[in-house]
Amino acid sequence: MVQQCDICLTRRSSNNKEPMQPHQIPEQPWQVVATDIFTLDGVDYPVTVDYYSRFFEVDKLSDTKSITVIRKLKRHFAKYGICQKVVSDNAAQFTSEQFITFAREWGFEHTTSSPLYPQSNGLAEKTVQTAKRLLRKAKSDNRDPYLAFLEYRNCPLECGYSPSQLLMSRRLRSIIPTVKSLLKPQTVNTDIVQDKINKSRSSQKHYYDQTAKSLPSLADGQTIRVQMKKRWVPAKLIKDNHDRSYTVQTEDGGIYRRNRRFIMSTKEKCPELSENFPNLLHQTDCGKSQSNESAEISPLISPQNMSASHENQPYVTRYGRSVKPTSRLVEHA
Repeated sequence: MVQQCDICLTRRSSNNKEPMQPHQIPEQPWQVVATDIFTLDGVDYPVTVDYYSRFFEVDKLSDTKSITVIRKLKRHFAKYGICQKVVSDNAAQFTSEQFITFAREWGFEHTTSSPLYPQSNGLAEKTVQTAKRLLRKAKSDNRDPYLAFLEYRNCPLECGYSPSQLLMSRRLRSIIPTVKSLLKPQTVNTDIVQDKINKSRSSQKHYYDQTAKSLPSLADGQTIRVQMKKRWVPAKLIKDNHDRSYTVQTEDGGIYRRNRRFIMSTKEKCPELSENFPNLLHQTDCGKSQSNESAEISPLISPQNMSASHENQPYVTRYGRSVKPTSRLVEHA
């Protein structure tokens, strides 16, 4: 009865967290990188971090246009090489047509994390915290932030090697006195590094999963509810994007991509939804993977429908949703 009650389902509590699903460890440095944009003291910074070595770069943006972010990434790719895969969130800079063209021309795969679920891009989020902390400390102590970044890149990780050693097979000279022999290049055994990283991740997953619970899988076409601002609204599951990411369609015709944690299966009757929505199987970032849909595909108004609206006639969006004119409230004198 509760599974069919609209009031109960709308105000139901959020789903519990699921067991941790760590990213696969790359086989070599700068093979997979993550990127994100953060703001500190009114200034925008893009951060780019290597999944293997944890070596990160921070830049200062003059504006937040997609072409500006692309130039910063090109600069890093020219220094360390073009990576095979870039992971980002669904910010407009990374879902634009310019970024899709950039990925295609430079030959790397671009994947996006589930909207409103920053945990799926956890390395970039954690690196943003580290960069902010270093910048704030340097500003408070009136020190050079570049020296702070340098010392961080020389600090050993849990695997026993520093980010600079993992990326460039050598320590970096800093203002801290160092024996010359330690600055000589030394090859790092990748098998030992991956083994230590796996042990560290296994320990993290063990403690994280103690309070986690797996959610049942969902099927295409299933009646569900999706969480929108602490409310669960009726929807229909359109497609499974794998990795706990699903594409859903709400009653108003809106199509969204959401993580499994924000989806709830119900026993309600299937809501009446428009079937005139585009095939999302082909709307992927860079045409590389089916899991790279944009964050949200909201109903848009085409020019033909705009002309129809001027004639005071009801028009239909390209996703098949009928748009009704807004009713105005008239105050009584």
